[in-house]
Amino acid sequence: MFIANLPVYKKLTRQRSITFAQYLAPLIPDGAHLLDFGCGNMYTAIQLLGHLPHLKVTGLDIIRDQNLTDEILADKRLDFKLSSTKEIPAADNSFDGALALATLHHTPDPEFFLSELVRVVKKDGYVILVEEMAINFLDKLYISTEDFLLNKMKEGVPVPLNFRYHSHYLKEFERQGLSIEFQGSVRPFPTMMHHYVYKLKKR
Repeated sequence: MFIANLPVYKKLTRQRSITFAQYLAPLIPDGAHLLDFGCGNMYTAIQLLGHLPHLKVTGLDIIRDQNLTDEILADKRLDFKLSSTKEIPAADNSFDGALALATLHHTPDPEFFLSELVRVVKKDGYVILVEEMAINFLDKLYISTEDFLLNKMKEGVPVPLNFRYHSHYLKEFERQGLSIEFQGSVRPFPTMMHHYVYKLKKR
């Protein structure tokens, strides 16, 4: 869609990615191989490389974002793969870590894909989950509406909205045998939606 091609849209999206990268970089060891699940335009991955120059990022998404250019992918530290399969197309223990940045609610089954992220990271690896988790019905309605509208600005992006409540995710972490190494939150400009941030480790 033309809106996502506008300079002001790209500028605001980059600013959002800068905020995320500044917050997330201290959670990621430099030199790691990171799976960026639902990577979109990979703007956040680019910003992470500015903080972590030896990081390698493999982006995975079901479409190629209209702003994910060949120029971006010319950086040898970045790789991009298309996948529309239910399972993540990677062997067990493939990555040092995985990042799901405002992505799980766009999957048909967030609980399953969280387990897939756990599967593909190494035994001493980690999953960084950045997710809008509702705290009540009105909050869920607000984040669903805003998220739907923002994603409709981009061409071809499917927008299933499977938001879960914060309390549900905490129970899901326990059910999947994950320990919380870090927890926090961030509000990226310009949307200012509250994003919970968790770094999860296999027990």
